[in-house]
Amino acid sequence: MFSGSLHGLLAKRTIPISMLVGMTLLSVTAWATDLLTAEPSKLVFDNAGDKQLVRLLLNGEKLPATDIKDWMLLAGERSYTHMISITPTGDGVLVGPSATAEVGTYLLVINTRKGTVQIDVSTPLAGHESILEKTVKELGVSEEEARVQLGFSQRFERGSITLNLPSTYYTGDMLEIEVPENGTHRCVWKINGNTVLEGVGQTVLKQMITVAGPMEITYEEWSDSTLLSTAKAQCNVLQRPSINLETTVNTTTTFRGPANYERYSWYVENELCCHQPAINHVFDKPGVYHVTCVSSQPLDPSLKESREDVFEVTVR
Repeated sequence: MFSGSLHGLLAKRTIPISMLVGMTLLSVTAWATDLLTAEPSKLVFDNAGDKQLVRLLLNGEKLPATDIKDWMLLAGERSYTHMISITPTGDGVLVGPSATAEVGTYLLVINTRKGTVQIDVSTPLAGHESILEKTVKELGVSEEEARVQLGFSQRFERGSITLNLPSTYYTGDMLEIEVPENGTHRCVWKINGNTVLEGVGQTVLKQMITVAGPMEITYEEWSDSTLLSTAKAQCNVLQRPSINLETTVNTTTTFRGPANYERYSWYVENELCCHQPAINHVFDKPGVYHVTCVSSQPLDPSLKESREDVFEVTVR
């Protein structure tokens, strides 16, 4: 028997294999209705010292500079971000060639919290060799081969993505990974080779870890049937050690969850009983029982989003 509210008494415990976050889905849907534009949408720089102001507009209104996340300058499948200089200002972004800029035609991709905008950039730069001309000379190859080397057969390619994970997790922890927004590309997340989340714009993975052992996370971005980018990371998942207790039949035993969490879910032999920070339980038969506390929604940002503690109770 339990003290306190028994809301959801004996509801069967289930742990989902894949978790989609409602907040993420709602935000993607909301952003899809917004119109993010750049004025002007094409930039031409004839001289290395030129600068131009680009206004970023969301539904016709100025986008705050604080909403700008990052940017990439692309040509074919390669990143030339070092060739562009960008300074966010109160009126927009000030764009110009950097000291290492070379002649060429590029695509400037600016990622913001409200979506992604693309700007065509041309740098004639009088007196400078084009990237294509420079590659032909340096490699001693034909112009056609240089185009292949530079990847000019594709207009846009995702920049490099890196997944950074702690070396160790425990069962019951919440795995959460986010990569920069990718426009309308299809995202695929895999755990140990099994797809757990897939869809356009699904750049955030949140997954409850339930199995101990080595874990490999794979992220892929696709444009139709073309793989644009992929990244992998490995870690080890340990079984959180049980908390051993002894009690006797028909004795009230108190179990307390970890501090500084807003939500608690208690299970006795895999059956949900209640949601208090602490519970009392009376065992009416001898034996070995398992009481599990799943804590979530931390009040302290330094805590993990979710954790699972298991009490192994010997009843005599």
